[in-house]
Amino acid sequence: MAAILDKKTKKKLLEELNLDISDVRRYISPQREKERLTEVPYTLYETTSYGKLSNSFCEGLTTKLTKNYPGFFESLNTNLKQSDIKILSKTYISMSLFSSIIAGIVAVSFFSMLFFLLGYGVFSAIVRTFIFSLVAIIGAFTSFYLYPASIANTRRRNIKEDLPFAIIHMSAVAGSGAQPIAMFDLILTSGEYKGLEGEVRKIVNYVNLFGYDLGTALKTVAMTTPSKPFRELLLGVTSTVEGGGSLKDYLSGKADEAMTTYRLERKKYVETLSTYSDIYTGVLIAAPLLFMTTLAIINVLGGKIGGLDIGTLSSIGVYGAIPIMNILFMLFLNIMQPEA
Repeated sequence: MAAILDKKTKKKLLEELNLDISDVRRYISPQREKERLTEVPYTLYETTSYGKLSNSFCEGLTTKLTKNYPGFFESLNTNLKQSDIKILSKTYISMSLFSSIIAGIVAVSFFSMLFFLLGYGVFSAIVRTFIFSLVAIIGAFTSFYLYPASIANTRRRNIKEDLPFAIIHMSAVAGSGAQPIAMFDLILTSGEYKGLEGEVRKIVNYVNLFGYDLGTALKTVAMTTPSKPFRELLLGVTSTVEGGGSLKDYLSGKADEAMTTYRLERKKYVETLSTYSDIYTGVLIAAPLLFMTTLAIINVLGGKIGGLDIGTLSSIGVYGAIPIMNILFMLFLNIMQPEA
């Protein structure tokens, strides 16, 4: 346990060492920050009870399938690395197989009872149970198979949103003459680039915890990052540093390029919005007004449409069709929004 010095003893020591308290504080603050960075919890893989249970039942089947069909599981392994899911690919495949088996057992039990209660014949019930259970098994496995790709795509989008501004920040730090690792330390501690934090944390931990040199750390992260632009940036920084080039000039050029791309994508999106606004005006404003006007005329003349009276049709349009169409249009705009 570290000894705690009283004020008198501290003052005496500082006088003997010819130091001022501000000098000590200037030294301690960076050291504490470095300790904080190196003490960030970091694990390559995590074990779970469900993963262990899945391996105990399906490890042999997993080994056989991955050996016989390596091409089918190659993309899954890649997506697992890019999604940063801290589960071994072998364990994840065992979990997907085990979950599919459980889904099949539950589906067989449920649907066989359901079709029996509904009064289906034995053969008909067996066929229907088989079909629905097969769908449940395929659905469970497909969900596990596609989940890492979904997470990787989300991470790719988040990285691309923050990357142009992070490059500008890195360029400014490089221009100050700081060490290259300081760029990543500042990106991590700033808290302004949430999309990049996971990747930058890996770089910092590889250097501070595992003792990698910066070039090796950058290459290692570049191999697993889901973002191609970020991968190119890391490899470019590595080449520049190892080749003795000007990191300031390289990052300055990348910052200009990133911001130009950012502005062009935003400009293209704004121009596209004008087209969408015309579609919205025609489909979701003019068309409903014309529809309601037509219903009002038919209501005056008397009659029904498709066996439904005018009041029912107008209620369906006002409270159902129009709100749903607006929601779908907003979802469409959200999907079409640029990633940067």
